[in-house]
Amino acid sequence: YQSLQEKGLLDAVMTAHIYLKQYDAERPASLSPAITTGLLREEIGFNGLIITDDFNMGAIKDHYTIEEACIQTIIAGSDLIIIAHEPIEDPLIVSKIIHAIEQAIKEGRLSASRIDASYERIMHAKATFACPPAVFEL
Repeated sequence: YQSLQEKGLLDAVMTAHIYLKQYDAERPASLSPAITTGLLREEIGFNGLIITDDFNMGAIKDHYTIEEACIQTIIAGSDLIIIAHEPIEDPLIVSKIIHAIEQAIKEGRLSASRIDASYERIMHAKATFACPPAVFEL
């Protein structure tokens, strides 16, 4: 990653739900501030999008609620969270996650500026990589 970052070829990184004990023995990489913010953002200097792997995988859903995992990954520094299949199992999951994030901000566990930083990175990526609208003649 360091080499790609130095060459300007690193736009997004997907974190895995693996344990890298040399950085964080208690949390998987996708929930670890030491890895997401410490290693990627601070040590490597990465400013692109950090995307989680699917939070509906056993490594996450067997140990955390989806809501708590989302809060922890945002605190850690992730920008985009992948949750596959969950809306089918729980059609209200998005509302529950939003509510949990709002509560975490009210309780001081998560800062609004952390959300704003992700928003800025997402908007930058959209502006950089968005395809122009297709023009069709009927």
